[in-house]
Amino acid sequence: MEGALSLTFDTRIAAAAAAQSPRLMRQEFSRVLRMSVKTMDGKRHRLAFREVLYFKLKGALEAEGVQMNPEDRRALYQVLVLKHAEIGSWRRIGRKLVRAGEVPVTLDLTKIVRTTHAALRAYQRGTDLIERRVDVCSGEPVFRGTRVPVAQVAQQFRAGVPAMDIAEDYPQLTEQALCYAELCARMGPPPGRPPKPLKIARSAVEAAER
Repeated sequence: MEGALSLTFDTRIAAAAAAQSPRLMRQEFSRVLRMSVKTMDGKRHRLAFREVLYFKLKGALEAEGVQMNPEDRRALYQVLVLKHAEIGSWRRIGRKLVRAGEVPVTLDLTKIVRTTHAALRAYQRGTDLIERRVDVCSGEPVFRGTRVPVAQVAQQFRAGVPAMDIAEDYPQLTEQALCYAELCARMGPPPGRPPKPLKIARSAVEAAER
């Protein structure tokens, strides 16, 4: 697991891996965790693996109806990211988190650590599958050895086309390439001038009617 664990990631990539909103993540840093979203040299803060894991876990807890006030979330961040043994109602024991209270909760982190790491690793490896060639799609990023634009596949994921149908549309793409495209879809369009619209091979409605 060492690769992704030792790297840092910009907010858009981290948000895609954690299935969170980049804007809400920045707000969490500044308003709840009381941390600057920029470094001393003015660059945006890049998230370490444990910080991505914090947002993934926070989202999973909220999806299950677990309510946490700002103090609770700061304590969770310190235990999970800063490796404090116990802060507030949170205590860490190996790969388990224990939340004290009237109804104590014990969380096994094994699965969420693996899924978060897998998403970040998919993005890392996916970047090696991309190339730009002036003679292919006017220099737009395509999957290496193909004429398939990355943005086109990402648009299909964003439009809700099932992954199985996208795989059928692009048999030349590996599972790794499709995972990368799905992450790109979660990240949304890159900053800067938007590229020319790409024709989607099949819409979500058409896929549903098959």
